[in-house]
This record gives sequence, C-alpha cells and structure tokens, in this order.
Amino acid sequence: MKEFLHSLKFKIIVCVFALLFGFMIFAAVNAGAASFPERALRTVSSPFARLSTNISTFVTSNLDTIVNAEKYKTENEDLRQTISDLHKQIVNIDELLNDNKLLRDMLEITQENPDFEWPRNTCIITSWNSMDVFAGFTINRGSSDGIALRDLVITKIGVVGVISEVAPNYSRVTTVLSPETEIGVLTTRANVQGLLQNDINHADDGLARISYIEKDADIEAGDIIVTSGGDMYPAHQIIGEVVEVFLDSNGMSKHALIKPSEDILKLTNVLVVTGFDGKKSFETIENKE
Repeated sequence: MKEFLHSLKFKIIVCVFALLFGFMIFAAVNAGAASFPERALRTVSSPFARLSTNISTFVTSNLDTIVNAEKYKTENEDLRQTISDLHKQIVNIDELLNDNKLLRDMLEITQENPDFEWPRNTCIITSWNSMDVFAGFTINRGSSDGIALRDLVITKIGVVGVISEVAPNYSRVTTVLSPETEIGVLTTRANVQGLLQNDINHADDGLARISYIEKDADIEAGDIIVTSGGDMYPAHQIIGEVVEVFLDSNGMSKHALIKPSEDILKLTNVLVVTGFDGKKSFETIENKE
C-alpha cells in the first residue's frame, strides 16, 4: 500500500481529482446562484433525477394499458366485429342496388317485349374466363333458374352474347366478339341482312364482324344492327353500330365491322332471355337436324 501511495499512478490520480475539484469550484463560483455543496450535489445527482423522471413518465403512460389490457382486447374484438358487420351491410346494400337496377332494366325491356321470359333471379357475373380471348364470362344462374343453351344474353343497352354451357347453378356466356356466336342480324335503316360471324383479328380491336351481306346492299357506317329474329333469338335487339364496310376477298359479298353497343369488359350483371313467342329450344333444333 505504501508503495502504491508513492507510485506515479497514484500521483496522476490525485492530480486528476484535484483538477476536477478545481473545475467544480470554478463552476460553483461563477454560477453565483448556489453554494458549492449544492452545486456539486446537483451535478452528481442530475443523471439520476433524469432517469427517475423518465421511468415515472413511462410507467404513467403505460400503466393504464397494462392494467386494462384485457378490457382493451375485448373492446378491439368488438370493434372489429362491428366493422365486419358494417362491411357485410354495405355489400348487401350494393347487391340490393344492383338487383333493383336489373329489375328496373328488366321491367323496361318487358314493356317493349311483353313476351320475354327471364330467370327467377338476377344474373351476376362471377368470373371472366381467363383462357377466352373473346371476353367470355360465367354467371351465377343455371338450369335450375330456367336457363338453357343458346339463350340470348343482353342488357338494357344491347346484346352481349349467348349461353354456351349450362350447369344447375351457373352458366358460361360466349360473347358477340367470339367466332362461336352466330346470330342473324339486319340494319334498321334499310333492312339489310347478314350473319354475325366474328374472327380473332377484329375481336382484338373490340369489334364484331357481319358476313354474307350482298355486294350491292345498302349498308354504311353509322347503321344500327339488330337481331333479325327467328325461333332461336328474339328480333330487334340492338347489337351495335356499323363502323366500316368492305368487300370480301372474292368480291361477291360484303363484310361490316360493328362496335357493340355494350362495353362487355365493364359489365357486372346481365339479363338472360329464357323465352319469347315462337322460341324453339336449341336441343329441339339439333334433333331435327
């Protein structure tokens, strides 16, 4: 111990403490507001005071959460359930609004076509057929709702397509853009007849094509195209408007390109004409052939 007291290390420690002590005295004298012991005590205790204050603030702000955790958990669960119930109500309201719109459209069409028959329930598009480049889709009604093959699918604005596959609780629709959809048509201005018979080149542009138009037929851009009627499809249902007329490659007939009245890709609901005066089922026609 005596050797340590006389060592260089001890002397350095003493000098450091003396220097620190001098700084403390100098600070206390220049502050002029507190005695040296008070100043020294504040300097030493200041970090502990800040720590105590921080701990107190933390405990105060979090104590309520800790004590009432179970209560808040229950309230949050109730709130989530309430939000879920509200979302369901909004969905139900939207469905009711859609149903009401379809029913109004159906009523309006029925006033013009009193012989039309419809499914018992409204038809909602449930999915788009991803493998169909012609915008085919599936609806939530099928044979149990009275829908059959080749039934015409329409909206208040115009023809959309035909039923191409039927199951008890769903149906697939082939649109007017598809080459598989063949419907007899005519113009409203001059009663020029043709056959809706599309191809992939024009379908890419969102257009349908009419073929088998006589070479000298009076048809031009702006003419309105409607169904010609028969025992499979009702007459005078708007399909679209002629945008271009051109000769066939054989030079013996014409083709017309039409823009469908209905924007198929924006549809959410459709109407299906399940019956009309003079209709014969697709199966009956096939059997006769």
